[in-house]
Amino acid sequence: MRADFAILRFHLRVGARLAARILAPVLAVIFIIFYILRPEFVIALARGLFVEGSLAESGLVGTLLLLGLARAVAPRITAGKAGWARSLPADGRVLRAMEVLSSVVAEMPLLAVLGALAWYVAGPSPERIALRLAGLLVGAAAAGFFCLNGSSSIRGKILPVAACFISFSGNGMLLGGAAALLAVAMAVPIGALGKRRRRHARRRLPSAFFFYGLSLRAVGVWIVLAFVPPAAILAACRLFLANNELAAKTAFSLSLCGLVLAPAVFIGLAANIMAVRRPAWPWLRSLPRSAGARIASDALFLGLNALPLTLGLAILGRPAWEAVFLAGPLAWFAFRGAGAIREAADRRFGALGPVFVEGAIISMSVAVLPWLSGLLAAAAPVAFHLARNAERRFKPTLWAERHHLDAGDPLSWSAS
Repeated sequence: MRADFAILRFHLRVGARLAARILAPVLAVIFIIFYILRPEFVIALARGLFVEGSLAESGLVGTLLLLGLARAVAPRITAGKAGWARSLPADGRVLRAMEVLSSVVAEMPLLAVLGALAWYVAGPSPERIALRLAGLLVGAAAAGFFCLNGSSSIRGKILPVAACFISFSGNGMLLGGAAALLAVAMAVPIGALGKRRRRHARRRLPSAFFFYGLSLRAVGVWIVLAFVPPAAILAACRLFLANNELAAKTAFSLSLCGLVLAPAVFIGLAANIMAVRRPAWPWLRSLPRSAGARIASDALFLGLNALPLTLGLAILGRPAWEAVFLAGPLAWFAFRGAGAIREAADRRFGALGPVFVEGAIISMSVAVLPWLSGLLAAAAPVAFHLARNAERRFKPTLWAERHHLDAGDPLSWSAS
């Protein structure tokens, strides 16, 4: 997910909900006044604000009203803006625009009441109704920018106030000018996300090769041991083919079974080693990378290291074009292995168990029905989705029990 959409979603789900709680009493007071002072009095006030009042009167009253609403909403929208939001890889002006949009959404209950009154008093002309509603939205955005902007300069304060004031004119040209003033104010570089300014450009995240090298360094030479069982599987298939006379179809099925099972065993063993020597570190999860990106890095590591096993085609004497039957299972096993790393602590056989069981079933199925390899390639996004959910559910502080005999543990109460 992009950083700007991430912070917008956060404001809409958290800040807007908190702001709605603050505005709920105000909304209740408006309805009480509506019934106590009679609808005629409220409509007369709305008519003076939106229709009959001059630009000075309507602009002053409307600006004060919208600034009051924005002032009540702003603290809830900007809560924590100097914390985690600083680490998002996005421009400060983009994040400030998302905050302004969130403030407008948070004010929507009261804006809906004002909009309904403007609709009623400005009717039945559709053009006048559209101008009043658009002016109300532009004014709310300008008021939100005024309250959210921490700058005390003229360009940070005068422009949004002027835009909010002019938005109540009811004139199309002046409304366009108000929108232009607001756009200019938001386009001016400001000290976004707090007063601290960065002297240097934000350092970009390392490339995918960095995380591949990080995993390779953590695993070390232990990754070589993961090739031993797959090599034994391919050697067994080679001996069986060399010492038996089989039909072409049977030899193809047997070769395909071994070629699919070997990467599954390797990925299961490699995932087991990664779960021990390079688990899903809390430090790695603290980086501004999504769960999908972390899963993709681990799947890329497992899949690339399993590629040498495709040389089994030459060992078994199969043509090179048959490698197309290995692409689907390899992608499936890579994503499943990345997900099994996150669930290894809850299983006695670690990450190897589920990957090996799936590999055995898939290898026999593909050997009988080779077209299933294409189906596995199409289902790779499903495996990615499952692994990403496992990453999101994973707790870095989860207690991982060591499975050993009580008799070998001197601190065990049951040891004798």
